Amino acid sequence: LRLALMPLPDPYPADLTTFWLPWMNFGATHGLGQLYQHGEPVVNYPPLYLALLTFLGRLYGVLRPGFDYTPLQSVLIKLPAVVADLIVGAMLYFAALRVAAGELRANGSGLATETAAGDTQPSKGLTMALLAAGLWLLNPATIYVSSYWAQVDAIHTMWMVAALLAALGKRWTWSGLLIGLGLLTKLQAAILLPLLLMLAWWNGWRAVGRWSAGLAAILLLGILTPMVAGVLGPVLNAYTGAVGFYPALSMNAYNPWYLVQAASVQLLDQPLLDSARVIGPVTLRWVGLALLAGYVLAILWTLGRRWQPRQPGLVRWPATSQQLDGFFASGLLVFGFFMLATEMHERYVLPALAFLALPAALRGRQRLLAYLLLSGVILLNLLRVLPFAPAVYQLFERIPADRVLMALASTALFAWWTLLYLRVSRATGRTSQVAAQ
Repeated sequence: LRLALMPLPDPYPADLTTFWLPWMNFGATHGLGQLYQHGEPVVNYPPLYLALLTFLGRLYGVLRPGFDYTPLQSVLIKLPAVVADLIVGAMLYFAALRVAAGELRANGSGLATETAAGDTQPSKGLTMALLAAGLWLLNPATIYVSSYWAQVDAIHTMWMVAALLAALGKRWTWSGLLIGLGLLTKLQAAILLPLLLMLAWWNGWRAVGRWSAGLAAILLLGILTPMVAGVLGPVLNAYTGAVGFYPALSMNAYNPWYLVQAASVQLLDQPLLDSARVIGPVTLRWVGLALLAGYVLAILWTLGRRWQPRQPGLVRWPATSQQLDGFFASGLLVFGFFMLATEMHERYVLPALAFLALPAALRGRQRLLAYLLLSGVILLNLLRVLPFAPAVYQLFERIPADRVLMALASTALFAWWTLLYLRVSRATGRTSQVAAQ
């Protein structure tokens, strides 16, 4: 399915036509530095994917010197994200297999069962691992974003998942390097920084130092390269100017801020911007950031309380339940970012589908149902913004207040996932303490 979708162009002028094709052609012809300075439309992306796009553009230029469009160009633009999709699926498979194996060992079970005839059946751990990988790899939302829409969210998702796995494996320098690569791909990867820092601190200040050194090293390298090219200012502006670049309450993300935005249109005949002041200098943007900060603190505080007592020298850290907690918390941090901050695009929730795949696969039917419903709502959000055919657009137009209904559904699912996370704290908290003894 991915291979069939990759050669397809935009159904109408969208991201592939508006951004990626002109940036690819300009970067291949003039270089990354000139792309930042003179590219059109204005370049507001971090350098890592643009460097890759420039390289792929030069490769395409060898095959088509005039840079006239062919389906191959769409394939090359989408290829990095599709490869990242597959890598994320592989990481989820092996992570779920390891967690499931640990839980089965803790329960005194083997990884395979025998039938009465002596035939070996597929193990429970293998089934869970395949389910976790399948929830991501076969997810229509992830396929649509990478293979059809030509968006790159899967790439920084890959770095984020890899950084978490490195931290859970106590490879602190690698964890810092990997999340740094995520930041050099998309700024949204920053939502994972508080959790990774907490995981390092949980293992002592030496772990914090190694993690910080890895992060600083890769970011320094990412800064030195454009500095040598003389485009440090535009690259830094891609970060410092990210907040406020699109000052809407919601950029097609059907979340609570979309409800506020829709209400403002009804009451004020125009949408509120997130620069609108609430009290004094406090704007709606700052309200969203404050809500997000409070949610992040609540997730991390719950995680810390669940894992008490803190024992940095504990050889068995992380226990199996703690590894799963790390994925659960990561997914909710991304989901909270999408729901509580302003200026969200419809795709910014995508990494949550990777992180939440593990608790959905390994923690019972209720979480699996919540995951499937979340995937469905995300897919509807994507299809509403970029319908693949006029008939899809017309179908949505026939549904009264369809965007509001999707925003309400997203809000309800966010509340449900948060309650599932808080409710599991008692049971896994006891399990973690037993495993630590």
